[in-house]
Amino acid sequence: MEGILLREITSRLSSGIARTVPLVGSDDREELLQDGLAIAMGIMRRAENAGKKFTAGSVSYYTLKYLRSGRRSTYQGMTEPLHPATQIAGRSRLCSLDEPIADQNAFGEPTTIGEMLASKQDDPATAAARRLDWDDLVQTLDEVAKEILCALGSGTKLTLLVSPLGRSRSSIQADKERLANSIREQLGEDILRQVQERPRWHDNISAIREELACRWYRNGV
Repeated sequence: MEGILLREITSRLSSGIARTVPLVGSDDREELLQDGLAIAMGIMRRAENAGKKFTAGSVSYYTLKYLRSGRRSTYQGMTEPLHPATQIAGRSRLCSLDEPIADQNAFGEPTTIGEMLASKQDDPATAAARRLDWDDLVQTLDEVAKEILCALGSGTKLTLLVSPLGRSRSSIQADKERLANSIREQLGEDILRQVQERPRWHDNISAIREELACRWYRNGV
């Protein structure tokens, strides 16, 4: 069986793949040949177990049919979006995240799929680390500082805390400065800059947009 596979089936699969098997996505003819040999071996094993006769031509024929339909030795279904069989059947299509999906805006920059799908929030790891830092900080604050911190976080005017806390406006302002000092001491002097920074993964999107804007400006001038 191994002799037939190496001598006859390999040459037939190699020529058949080059002529009839479409390349899908990252498919490579050499990889398809290796995949086809694995499929052919499975066909021969099943035929042998069933007591059926086979030839190199029949095994190569059915192996090429499998490969043309998108089947592979590792997976035969069509439910996975990235599987070649699914794409050949037209059930899915790969798109680049840089592919434009709308007309250019006033600056000549197209809206891309990546920008539509990208979240404006921090990634989960950054958000979790910040929660840990702030939880430790909140535990060291008194009730007045906690109320001021909650008001600042929700965008509430501090003047609305005068009556509930029974303090004057100047006292509230002093408490606010004391809270700021406590935050800088525990979280670092650059904490205000850190909380206003965009997530790092936005840098690539911004760089692409700036490059397109510069190109549009040069072409326009």
